[in-house]
Amino acid sequence: MEILKAGCFLINIETKTVALVYRKKQNDYSFPKGHKEDDETLEHCAIRETAEETRRVAQIVKEFEPYIERYTTPRGESCVCYMYIAIDKGISDNKCEDTHDTYWIPFDEVEEKLSYPSLKNTWNAVKDKILTLFN
Repeated sequence: MEILKAGCFLINIETKTVALVYRKKQNDYSFPKGHKEDDETLEHCAIRETAEETRRVAQIVKEFEPYIERYTTPRGESCVCYMYIAIDKGISDNKCEDTHDTYWIPFDEVEEKLSYPSLKNTWNAVKDKILTLFN
């Protein structure tokens, strides 16, 4: 059975930065994402997970289709993750305890900050679309 996940490439247009979450337990940098719950859409999951992990409000950019990534976790779970490009709309009132440290990384430094080759590949697949939002 495939596990559905969703998340966001959360961007700040004014500062031309991208939010990455630092997970202390894994000692890694990645994009905010997580498991879809039964009663929610993939878009809602992406917005909720971003709010939980970053305490920021994400507004999905509807012009872009989500980037879909298939992978197997170290535990052997088969996952399909839908990643949406989203604009940062400020501080969220989300009170989740699963919050990670959020870092706003300059656009040109995102690839080198990401912890895994698969995330770098994902970033390279969408960064040109994101760049259009800065112009």
